[in-house]
Amino acid sequence: MLKVTAENKIITQICIVVSDIKKGNANWAKVLGVPEEKIETIFPDGILHYTHGSAAEYKDCQVAKYQLDDFVLELLQPGQTTSPWKAFLEKNGQGVFHFCILVNDRKIFQQTLSDISVGLPYHIGYFPDGSYSYVDTKEQLGLELSVNNQADYLDLFNGLLNGSATPMDELK
Repeated sequence: MLKVTAENKIITQICIVVSDIKKGNANWAKVLGVPEEKIETIFPDGILHYTHGSAAEYKDCQVAKYQLDDFVLELLQPGQTTSPWKAFLEKNGQGVFHFCILVNDRKIFQQTLSDISVGLPYHIGYFPDGSYSYVDTKEQLGLELSVNNQADYLDLFNGLLNGSATPMDELK
């Protein structure tokens, strides 16, 4: 696998929001010529989510993931609670929600996004070993971008839990 450096970034995932995970999973398996993937309810405990700066909890989304050579095709059916995925489905119907890009340094990459007039993430999730965020890049790139960073986030994660840190402190 390609090692991510400050000079390179890799697309690791394409997420498609679907209205019926069972149907989407069956159809993609048939098209790809592989067995259907296991459908899981996400998100696991241990991830802190913030949307538009407010804490949020998403436990009723369903997902099936296909590992395809160098990236994952993720099918995601939003749950009943308000979420970025449910908002997308209601506004656009089924479709590509995001490309996910893995970066070495979120702060440097955010500056790259700022250089093309992209604002800060509107949604971010933290876990002890990293973070992911959603950035509205539709005007600049034609789609939503998920930015993932695998790093030691334990101090920030604990700071968020005890109130000594705020979302996106690592970008300041």
